Amino acid sequence: MPTGWPRKSGPADHRSAAGGSGVGHGFLHGPVAFDLSRSQRTHLEDADFSQIETLFAELEREAAAILEQADRRPRVTFERTLMMRFVGQGAETQLGIERKPFQKWSKALIRRRFDEVYQKLYGRTYPENPVEFVTFKVRASLPERPFRLPPLERRKGRIDECIKGRRPAFSVLKKKCVPFTVYDRLKLFPAARMPGPAIIEEKESTIVIGEDGRARVDEYGFVWIDIR
Repeated sequence: MPTGWPRKSGPADHRSAAGGSGVGHGFLHGPVAFDLSRSQRTHLEDADFSQIETLFAELEREAAAILEQADRRPRVTFERTLMMRFVGQGAETQLGIERKPFQKWSKALIRRRFDEVYQKLYGRTYPENPVEFVTFKVRASLPERPFRLPPLERRKGRIDECIKGRRPAFSVLKKKCVPFTVYDRLKLFPAARMPGPAIIEEKESTIVIGEDGRARVDEYGFVWIDIR
């Protein structure tokens, strides 16, 4: 599908357990996190902030215990969120708050923060209408995990030895089928270059390069396509 981008990239090579796993880089690099929540409807004016702090502390202890299964010496960070709404309203508004003893918050400040967020989301608010807590949420996170993809082993190769054959495929530019050169992804090597029209095949995925593109394999096995 045309995107208008002058350069695109394909997933890393077949060294991974499953094709296209390079797309999961963000998943591998991102922090391990766990969310817990507890629903407890309470009008703001009637709420006991000491009890709410106890509830948040219980959620944090439970989440930290779960993360200990992933890391025996966890350095856990916590984020707290309030789900609030006008009394009688069906949808809640999410309100992220600083992590500090909840008793240090004033009801006036919580109400002001709620109105600010609601105003930003919907363009207006209703200061005269009472609000209530609905759900209390905690996100516990471990630090980001460093992830580095090792480069491929450097080796020389001949691009003609990577060709599987040729077959017709649809050309977006010419609006008809034209001959495409088909390459075996498993045989490609760093610095390999393939002019379009071409198809790069492997068991898990296929890359199609049009007549206006040129592909190359970088040192990590990713396929880069430059569009002329």
